[in-house]
Amino acid sequence: MEKRRIEYIDLSKGLCISLVLLFHINCFGTTLEAAAQHFRMPLYYFLSGIFFKEYEGILSFSIKKINKLIIPYLFFFFIAYFTGILCYYLGFYEKGIIEEPFRWNMIFDIFTKLSQGENIGYNSPTWFLISLFEVNILFYLLRINIRKDKILLLISFIIGINAIIFDLNRLPYFFDRSLINLPFFAVGYYCRKLILGSTKICKYWLLLFSVVCFVILYCFSILPKDIRYSFYLYYFLGLLGIAAMLSISRFLTRLPLISYIGRYSLIVLGFHTFLVGPMRYIYSSTSEFIQYILSFVSIIILMRFIIIPISIRLFPYFTAQKDLISYPLKWKNCIKK
Repeated sequence: MEKRRIEYIDLSKGLCISLVLLFHINCFGTTLEAAAQHFRMPLYYFLSGIFFKEYEGILSFSIKKINKLIIPYLFFFFIAYFTGILCYYLGFYEKGIIEEPFRWNMIFDIFTKLSQGENIGYNSPTWFLISLFEVNILFYLLRINIRKDKILLLISFIIGINAIIFDLNRLPYFFDRSLINLPFFAVGYYCRKLILGSTKICKYWLLLFSVVCFVILYCFSILPKDIRYSFYLYYFLGLLGIAAMLSISRFLTRLPLISYIGRYSLIVLGFHTFLVGPMRYIYSSTSEFIQYILSFVSIIILMRFIIIPISIRLFPYFTAQKDLISYPLKWKNCIKK
């Protein structure tokens, strides 16, 4: 029996993946993008923290996260690689499908570039899946040793703040991003009862609150970049944007198309870069603004009616719909903490 969906959570994920898509088709002005980048990815860490569970132990937990995050990452990487081979023989190097000329040895980039702290040109947005896996494992290790939520939250912020202060950039496999965004995951976990509770809130207060938050975000985004990226503003503006997105999502509750892609946002994340380049080409004769709008709408429609349904039906074990790696029940007693 399928678990009951929390509609406004699906909507918040749908709005967020829409912002990711708009960013990759360059649909933002400078200030708007500066405002959105404060909460676009932190919201996903926050939502993941809400649904964090320890399961039966570290082995069970790790296998679960490998099924949900690492296997989809590898699937989307190899799909991109084989697409690159096709583009190579067709002589097509349109940015958006692959972000650099094809190399046969790109198949090893997972072990070379990522281990050196570099991103890879093939389907680069999927870096988030590796980072979220790391955050889950790190938070799990903290959680089993720190049982008080407030202390756990404090330690998470100390780790994140120090990662920013000491400028830990280009750590292998995006671990720098994982450390920096760990506090958002921890706040999600800390606020899980509040977020998932059935507290009645006036919808118009939610709308007003979200508007105020977005205005503050926009105003701060005008500040010089070095000020915006100070650790206290990084977390303040990130949490402010998360609060705004959750508030507007709870106000709206559900938008059919956006809520649907939110439910399957991992599939959208993994496949949308294959469509950005072709859409730019198809709509290249239109004005820049019309090109952006038509590209966005076309990709959303293709996701909703073709790509997501096909992925669910044909690739459920590779798109986090079903577990590819099973977990033997007889192991449980051996690994419980």
